[in-house]
Amino acid sequence: MQQNTPEREPQETYIADLDKVVRGDSPYTKVEWQTLVETPVKVGRAMMAVSPSGAIGMTQEVLSLRKAYTDAFQNTTNAFLSNLRQYLQSQETMETIWEHAGHAFSDRWDATNVRQVALQACQQAATLVKKLSTQDAQAYKDFLYSTALKVAEAAREGGFMGVGGIAVSAEEKSLLNDISRALGVTHS
Repeated sequence: MQQNTPEREPQETYIADLDKVVRGDSPYTKVEWQTLVETPVKVGRAMMAVSPSGAIGMTQEVLSLRKAYTDAFQNTTNAFLSNLRQYLQSQETMETIWEHAGHAFSDRWDATNVRQVALQACQQAATLVKKLSTQDAQAYKDFLYSTALKVAEAAREGGFMGVGGIAVSAEEKSLLNDISRALGVTHS
């Protein structure tokens, strides 16, 4: 079975029409916006892949990924996250994002590739948000990191049917540290 490398991973063009979010005054092209929209999903998928937790755990992790979006956008006063929320409120957009998140089930056996792709996306996103104010850039980076953390904490690893395991595995902690470094932020 051939594994994809980050360079050979298929281009993801599942995001709905970006014209709604890429306004004339936006500092981003459509491709850059797509990177910013897709990166949280890639981070969530990588977290699911590095420490597989069975069907029940994976379901909990996918639901946690959904909740991370809701939590981040629910009461935000940050202008950039509000703009992102407006775009993501489209039912078509969210459904394609969640459909894509479900691919974590098939990708989880290629954890190295999924991890590399997520870290490269984090590095790209960190570069892209330099175009924003310090507050907007930090809000986006915090959103990415908190998404990864919520997915990591969603299912207990190493137990039996969710009992007796640990909240965050060593593999997940390692990925959280790598995400933090790729984003250029400090988290404990």
